[in-house]
Amino acid sequence: MSWDDAISLVTRHMKARNLRPGSIGQYLGTIRVLRRAFPKTHGPDDITPRMAETYKLMRAEDGYEPRTIRNDINNLSIVYGLWWRNVCKILDANPFAEVVPPKEDKVPPRIVTPEEKQRFFSWLENRWPGWRLPVLLLEVKAAIGCRIGELAGATTDGLQEGRLIFTSKTTKGRKQRACLLPPALFAELQQIAGPVYVFERFARELFVARKKMYPFLPFTPARLVKWLQGEADRYFRTTKAKRFKLHSLRATAMSQARMAGIPEGDAAVAFGCNPETMRKHYLNLDEVAIADQVFARMGAYRGRYVGNALGLTPKKRRNLLTGKEVAKLPDKDSNLGQSG
Repeated sequence: MSWDDAISLVTRHMKARNLRPGSIGQYLGTIRVLRRAFPKTHGPDDITPRMAETYKLMRAEDGYEPRTIRNDINNLSIVYGLWWRNVCKILDANPFAEVVPPKEDKVPPRIVTPEEKQRFFSWLENRWPGWRLPVLLLEVKAAIGCRIGELAGATTDGLQEGRLIFTSKTTKGRKQRACLLPPALFAELQQIAGPVYVFERFARELFVARKKMYPFLPFTPARLVKWLQGEADRYFRTTKAKRFKLHSLRATAMSQARMAGIPEGDAAVAFGCNPETMRKHYLNLDEVAIADQVFARMGAYRGRYVGNALGLTPKKRRNLLTGKEVAKLPDKDSNLGQSG
């Protein structure tokens, strides 16, 4: 079967399974990259296990990050193994089944400091004087740690009793979620909300802010997300500030919840995320501070042990713990530490 026919068939099956358009687009995008890597192939059946391994090498040599390569391999294995082999039944094997993704360094999630956030917001306010909507949206995102796509697509009927309710149609986990907002932000959202979407006036206000020099485009959540991401990219390019993704505001909120002592399971419910995924990709605890506490307590224990063993007075033991006095260790013939 040709590439075009196989792609058409798998797309129909994915839609019949009610996959989200974004998920389908992600799978199809990965297939397009594979086809460009092997332009002489006629269809998916031409890809061999050896070619699948070669594809991993090609992506690495082209400079792609290990996480990107891992996602590519996982998506292709799903397309080949689940969809083309098991569902569409046009293949007998999955050439990516034995491809081992590259190892990834455990880079801590990017946490946005209050100062970084405020500088970015101030830049937006100066770039678009008198236009509140972009910063308002980002303030809401920072307050409740939601995904930007969920927030851009939030509907007005979801503003209820101080909460913003995300419906199962918009959440990644296909489960309704309610987020309690600070009263001031909730009041602002009520004031600007459109007939259908909370942020749908973005389209008209952007048209006016650009002094009507560009054609008016109707509102879509995807257009709002793309515009915000473009503004963030412009900010970092022009100011040379340390980069962060808008999604980092979500990681920041999760980490703040954890450091506040909120159990991970409870936080996972509030943020609409699997606890394991949250631990792996989002939480950035102050590990330096935690390590300092561990070593300080270890040092205190060692000081008490040595002080007691040497028969020091309470005052000298306190001085030993604070570093004001150096312990004189016993001679090598001493029985200190020997058993029996």
